[in-house]
Amino acid sequence: MTLIELLVVVAIIGALVALILPAVQAARETARRAQCQNNLRQLSIAAALHANAHGAFPVGCIGGRNSPDKRCISWNVQLLPFLELSDAWASFDFTVPSYHAANKPIRDVIVDTFLCPSTDIVDRYSSKYAWKDAAFGDYGGTYGVEGVGRNREAEDPPSMQTLRDDCLGVMLYEESVAPKHVTDGLSMTACLAEAAQRRVPAISEWVNGLNIFAQEQSTPVNGDGLDNEIGSPHPGGAMLAFCDGHVQFVTQAVEQAALNAMLTKAGQD
Repeated sequence: MTLIELLVVVAIIGALVALILPAVQAARETARRAQCQNNLRQLSIAAALHANAHGAFPVGCIGGRNSPDKRCISWNVQLLPFLELSDAWASFDFTVPSYHAANKPIRDVIVDTFLCPSTDIVDRYSSKYAWKDAAFGDYGGTYGVEGVGRNREAEDPPSMQTLRDDCLGVMLYEESVAPKHVTDGLSMTACLAEAAQRRVPAISEWVNGLNIFAQEQSTPVNGDGLDNEIGSPHPGGAMLAFCDGHVQFVTQAVEQAALNAMLTKAGQD
């Protein structure tokens, strides 16, 4: 074989690899996206089982921003018995904050169901603040839709919530939402979603109840909003889990009004 023939063979192999590699990467992402979808399906089914057992979906955040005790216990912790993690749930001390030393053996445990396999951030543990060494989660509870005209006003009835009632979702501060209060329909209302800001200390620890978020009313999926919004590393959109247990991939091109309608429980939309 001459040098020229060898170079030709190498060039052909290089061209074939260049053609095949995108297909391989796409296949891997398809598999990762399917696993992410399965994770959220397990979580949404667990939320539905919680509603069947207790008459309501889990509280989004127990001891949140407006609470005097600031325990910040997440919806994730409340779902543990329905994810075959009853021992972890039984060992968790609900009388102290989620970041308390008493809860360290639980909060430092990585739960794969709370993690999206497509996330390119390798960190799995929080690095600072009160939740140092706590394990991260990539999914958040849907608090509702925020923005101009949606905040609760002084003349509104007293509430632990910061948004108007018609702008609220399923995962709230201090309050649990019963299925009968999801008047927009269980199959039309999301309870969980992929979080754009994931694996960020003091936001994304799975025991941290501050992992509920409201979507800014003009911000699309994977858009830049006011704070933490719906977003994912999956090309073109993100996963939403609904109150009836099904999961849907919502594209970035979805109409904004339709996206907002999915995130409120009684918006009459």
